[in-house]
Amino acid sequence: MHYHPVSKRVLPCCSSLRNKMPPFRLLKDKFKQHKEKRADQHRKGSSSPATETDQVSTPVVLPLTEPAKLTCTSERAGPSDPQSLKDRDLSSKSPDIWKSAYDKFREDEHDLLEDYDKHVFGAGTVNACPGREAIETALTQLQVDRENKQWRISVLNRDIKIRVQVERVVHVLKWSDPLVKSALSTQPYAALAWSGVSLLLPLLANSATHNEAMLEGLGSIGELQEFWEAQEKTSLRSDRQQHYKDLIEPLVKLYSLFFAYQAHVISRLSKTQTSRAWKGVTGPTFWTDKLDKINKVSEHCCRLIGVSREGDSQARRDNLQLEVERSRKAQEDMLASMKLQREEKKETQLLKDLAEVAGDYERYKNLNPTRVPGTCEWLLMDERFCNWRENASSSLLWVSAGPGLGKSVLSKSLIDEGPLAITTMTITPSSNEPTTSTQSTVCYFFFKDGGAGLMDSAQALCALLHQLFIRPSTTGLIKYALEKHKEHGRSLTEKVHELWRILSACATAPDTGEIICVLDALDECKEDSRAELFRILEEFYSKSARLSTENSKLKFLITSRPYDDLETSFRAFPDAVCLRFDGDDKSEEIRKEIDLVIDARVPDITKDFAPKDQQTISEHLKSMQHRTYLWLHLTLNMIEQSPNEYGRRCDVEKLLSGLPSRVSDAYEKILSRSKVQSRTRALLHILLAATRPLTLDEANIALVLAIEEQEPNSHAQIESSLMWPKKNFRSIVTNLCGLFVTVYDSKLSFIHQTAREFLLDSKQEGNWKGSFTMLQSHSTVSRSCLLYLLLPDINGPTEDGDSSQYPYLTYAAHSWPVHFVSQKSADANTFRKHARRLCETRHQAKIWAPSYFKKKSRRYDGWSDLTLASYFGFSEVVEDILCQE
Repeated sequence: MHYHPVSKRVLPCCSSLRNKMPPFRLLKDKFKQHKEKRADQHRKGSSSPATETDQVSTPVVLPLTEPAKLTCTSERAGPSDPQSLKDRDLSSKSPDIWKSAYDKFREDEHDLLEDYDKHVFGAGTVNACPGREAIETALTQLQVDRENKQWRISVLNRDIKIRVQVERVVHVLKWSDPLVKSALSTQPYAALAWSGVSLLLPLLANSATHNEAMLEGLGSIGELQEFWEAQEKTSLRSDRQQHYKDLIEPLVKLYSLFFAYQAHVISRLSKTQTSRAWKGVTGPTFWTDKLDKINKVSEHCCRLIGVSREGDSQARRDNLQLEVERSRKAQEDMLASMKLQREEKKETQLLKDLAEVAGDYERYKNLNPTRVPGTCEWLLMDERFCNWRENASSSLLWVSAGPGLGKSVLSKSLIDEGPLAITTMTITPSSNEPTTSTQSTVCYFFFKDGGAGLMDSAQALCALLHQLFIRPSTTGLIKYALEKHKEHGRSLTEKVHELWRILSACATAPDTGEIICVLDALDECKEDSRAELFRILEEFYSKSARLSTENSKLKFLITSRPYDDLETSFRAFPDAVCLRFDGDDKSEEIRKEIDLVIDARVPDITKDFAPKDQQTISEHLKSMQHRTYLWLHLTLNMIEQSPNEYGRRCDVEKLLSGLPSRVSDAYEKILSRSKVQSRTRALLHILLAATRPLTLDEANIALVLAIEEQEPNSHAQIESSLMWPKKNFRSIVTNLCGLFVTVYDSKLSFIHQTAREFLLDSKQEGNWKGSFTMLQSHSTVSRSCLLYLLLPDINGPTEDGDSSQYPYLTYAAHSWPVHFVSQKSADANTFRKHARRLCETRHQAKIWAPSYFKKKSRRYDGWSDLTLASYFGFSEVVEDILCQE
């Protein structure tokens, strides 16, 4: 047994041949290893960016008429080179096998000629055998089409089964293109066969149904053409060609079968599939039979060459391929150079500035739970949403709904589960490599009152741009921001209009696909900043600005509560580009989806209950008229926390009668469970006023300083005797606040925006609702910051990011000024001496000021105490300095 060097079939071999030559298996293995090495090299490279897809007109194939004289561009010698003259002389004496094969094909396959000639030469069918002029015209047109067009296969969120076959076909393109270009005028009939894949690619790209066996055969034939081109060069176009006369007739037959297979594919894929050649084709093995016949003839030709010549030709072919690969290496080097440029200092600094202002936007998305299957479909399955999603132009969708109805869970599912993305598979003429990419880039920002940063439109735009610039598919868009960053520096992150111009430029860039921006909980954006964002969006989407939006595909999906001021703002948008989706109109569907969550969760949290009691609990929850996702989450967790308390039937009845009917009732019940309510109030004050979410370690120290009546003597005292053990503090928070406060990624935050609103409500009810004010909360945090920064054993300025030694130092240094000026005036007067000490620029200010002004990108060197106090508006401190000096 031996292996044919290209095909993958095992064939018998006579004993005489086995004695004269080494096994064909060795040659096949070498061929396979070489291909794998080339494939690995291409995987390490980058594909050229896809350009806009043209409508592909029927390309043409390439026949020629004169004796073969093949030279590869990458290997061609100069005109005066002796070796070049020798090769030309040998080529002119070589038999024109391809012309003979083409003539044989036209003679043997008469039924295929009508479709073949029509596809090759356009609308005008050639009845007689085409002459040299017609063939060269067709060949030239094919090359123009291959240089200027690309073929794209689009799929929505799934791969296609024929990916492997397509990649084999693309390999043939990569190999054949340089040879076709060099043979345009010297070896036309060979160029015709080598151009087979280019000829068929428009039909393959536009065909609704792809035949895997047909494509596999096409790829195998391309590999055989690649192999036999190298064999011809080392045998029939060498100074030993007289030894291979017996090979000519079998090669003519083999090459004619190549033409016939391509003609069959044309007839199969063209719109005129009623040709006579296809009347009897019904069997499923048609393509494999054709390929088997080709392989048998090819293997017969291999035996005639001799193993020694096969090995020599393979080496020649390897060298030829290496030369072709060198030209591609130049392109890869160019892409590598572009990648290195992305690491330049100006781009790195821009991304750093954007990231600092954007904050941990991914964390705020992930705070929300993953949707239960079957929920959120009140939007996802609605025809209006689907129409908006499929709309190719810039547009805006506003989804409004009341609190606790799952808007943020919906936004998270749109981002994580991919219903907004479109995936494409593209073949570009510059690389001949298939690339799979998404046409849609989804960016997002979740506004959260009390979250890190200013929670304004500038922060949201910084987050959107940061995501665009770090995505592999859109990282090149960073070039549209570099000039503005060079002009404004870090202050660019504060300029909303400049940030918007950058985003708009990215959306209108020639090679940019669709950009979808998801802004969740816009009602939690700062009011003045939100109004500015509305003005920008209205201008962009207004009728007067349509010219600027027609060239872009910039979409916004915005969620919020249905507040009157937001509704008024959205009314100013043109109806053609702005769609309102009111979740309150879907209240019945949302209640049914909440029932799905009840069915999914109740069996899990009541697994120790009797089945009848489980049923009773489920029905009771579904009977609640004003149920929301938030209410259900709170209620189920209250049941889950104490399962052992409800073992008897009477206990279950007591449980059901005590379940809260509203979210506010649930909040009141959760906080009332605290056994040390003074500490609970102190912790809630801290979380209300905090300028960003505190870590567990920061909250631990802040709470200690808030509840201790005596000022601590040192940081060592706090660590040794006042703080709760770090490993236990999470459970301390749970015991004090229950579900009212969540801990995610070691950071504390309220379970929902309604929790903050509950504490600050203007109407006080019960022990907790409306019993907090921001003035009181700022006083609590201001005291903790002042006391911490004045501890005698905290030496030296804080280093950003280093919180191991002094966990609360960075927060206190950055935030104490805002807390001091935001508290009650009586409390500010009480701690005016503490603030005065912190404004001593030669002493205590060195602990916190360097870090504060570094974050603000400002210098304060040389400032006096009065200047520092005046800068922050510390009126009490300024008064003391003026009186004393």
